[in-house]
Amino acid sequence: MPERPVPQPIRPELILICRVSPSFNAIKQVESSLEQILQASVDSFDFCRASLVLVREGKLPVWWHASKELREPPSNGKALSDRCVQLSTFFSATESKQRPKLLDPLAPVISTTLPVLLKAGDPVGMMEIGIFDIDYQSAQYMLAKAVSLGRHMADIIQESLFQRQKDHHLRKLAVWLEMVNTISSTLDIRQVLHVVAQLTADLFSAKSCIYLLDETDQTLIPAVAVGSYDPLLKKKFKALKGSKPFPGITRAIKKQQPVVVTPQNGARLLTREIINDFAYAWVVLAPIVSKGKTIGIMQVDRPPESKGFDSEETEIIAAIARATAIAMENARLIEMLGQKEQLLHQLVNQLITAQEDERKRLAADLHDGIIQSLIAIWYRMQLISPDAALEPQKWYTEITDLTNVLNEQIQEIRRILYDLRPIILDNYGLIPAVESYVYNLQEKNNLPVELVIKGENHRLASKIEVTLFRILQEALTNVIKHAGATGVKVKLAIREEEVTLSVEDNGSGITSLPGGTPPSHNRLGLASIQERALLLGGACSIDSWPGKGTLVSVRIPVSS
Repeated sequence: MPERPVPQPIRPELILICRVSPSFNAIKQVESSLEQILQASVDSFDFCRASLVLVREGKLPVWWHASKELREPPSNGKALSDRCVQLSTFFSATESKQRPKLLDPLAPVISTTLPVLLKAGDPVGMMEIGIFDIDYQSAQYMLAKAVSLGRHMADIIQESLFQRQKDHHLRKLAVWLEMVNTISSTLDIRQVLHVVAQLTADLFSAKSCIYLLDETDQTLIPAVAVGSYDPLLKKKFKALKGSKPFPGITRAIKKQQPVVVTPQNGARLLTREIINDFAYAWVVLAPIVSKGKTIGIMQVDRPPESKGFDSEETEIIAAIARATAIAMENARLIEMLGQKEQLLHQLVNQLITAQEDERKRLAADLHDGIIQSLIAIWYRMQLISPDAALEPQKWYTEITDLTNVLNEQIQEIRRILYDLRPIILDNYGLIPAVESYVYNLQEKNNLPVELVIKGENHRLASKIEVTLFRILQEALTNVIKHAGATGVKVKLAIREEEVTLSVEDNGSGITSLPGGTPPSHNRLGLASIQERALLLGGACSIDSWPGKGTLVSVRIPVSS
């Protein structure tokens, strides 16, 4: 047997390009710090090699490089990867100056950009971040960490200039502009959280972390931690997943205001385990609030030997948390819009498929059933003529048989028409149509259905009646095909201002409700119910309990 090829190890590469103004000359001041961060990217963030290049128009680019194969970072310009050599050659070409993104010729798996704000009067610079030699899904996950590293490097470059400026408020303003530009330029929530945490840590010379709150039980979900968190602390930080919020976080959630922890009140606002594991002394806990609900906590902390946080710093941290909430909500809305768009494509595809299946079934019913019977009737009718050697009694028997066959085909045609559009719905209204459909469904499927109807049978707008009838069909079809239920309860209530319809079964329930990707066929049916209700300005709720059943409730307003 031929030997299987040995899979090559994945060796992801990170390249960062920072374009700044030609007046930037603080290379010596930042070189050591940038080399350390670059080396950390390969030591702690799963990159096999990483390179940073500083590009200034009219001057030679400056390189820093780190690799897992080298214990010490190489000197400037040495040990560059083949891709970096290619990039260096490209820098020497004239057309590189006109290209908006320098990483494009290398075709990164995934890339992004960050703004770099230098001293007043200089144009806004830009940092490009690209990841190579890895699959797209993994690159997406690693990009958030790469952006955090890039943001930290950009802050070091900026700080080398702002330290020489007298106006400290200009530095704060620049950080705000950085944050607004950065979090508004990405729709990836993980990337937003990494950038915000890194900027906050750099601004306050502190550690920063962000907890999200589980929607079901309000337990902690450690999202990101940056600053001087060593691997042991990060391991402890991740271990907090699923734990109950400690008292300081609980107070911030309840009051939706920042909570400041000091060495004096730490014993009351922190647990003994938290104090022992993290040695917190000065901490600000700022709630991340969206639509009146706390969805996370931003934590900024300094060691015991440093000074605490004054009121201005606390307010800035709170403002950063508010900006984070807005960015997360925007990202969530865009994500929901993308899911809606994908679901719409699937529903349209399902609609087209259903139409074709219905036409195919209708053609088969007509050809194999009605048409064949009519042909048989035609042939038998040919035998009944004045010249036929048949006794009158036999004629009568033959005509009676043909009458029965015709009656059967009439009933079959009525069934087909009822499936396409129930005549009873157009002629008599919603309540008789629902009663007829439920009765026929019980007879056909031997499924007990309890029907409860409230309100008078006054006629509604045609589109409302058809929509509610189709929703009932879809809901009961899902019960029969997927729920394995032994009983169903249908409630229909017609009021002056709205109509409500609910279908409740005692079946197996649904493991995940519509909105996940990709939805299965039965969840597409539930999604189509939701879309039908929304098209008429109504609302649909779907509650399910695994092993206990599902409740589909629809409310549609009645237009005056």
